[in-house]
Amino acid sequence: MTRFGLKQLLFVLGFLVVLGSASGAQAQGQFGALALSPEGAWGYSASFATIDIAQDRAIEECKKYGKGCQIVRVFQNVCVAVARNEDPKNVVVNWVSGYNAAERTRRSLANCRNDGGTDCRILKEFCTGNAQ
Repeated sequence: MTRFGLKQLLFVLGFLVVLGSASGAQAQGQFGALALSPEGAWGYSASFATIDIAQDRAIEECKKYGKGCQIVRVFQNVCVAVARNEDPKNVVVNWVSGYNAAERTRRSLANCRNDGGTDCRILKEFCTGNAQ
């Protein structure tokens, strides 16, 4: 049988306090989502308290511009760049999260072109939670 001394008990209690703080921070509105439709309509959300609310908001935004909107990605505490090919006959949408702002933009546009886009533009850049 393993016995815990006072040091081990304090370590475990400290760990549980830190873990509790992390879950509390998660509830402070760090979720975002990206929704797309087959014809290229899109909607996003940023910094909502729950995944469900973030997804609902992104779908609502997307439905303003198109039909068949689906969530393609949920984000938490990160910055995102979304690029789309502007040719409606060749719908290409790509996103990149993380990195610094310039690198996100560069990678998102490059990925859009690599996926067949000939006129890729940044649609939106946004951050969720405390990300910058």
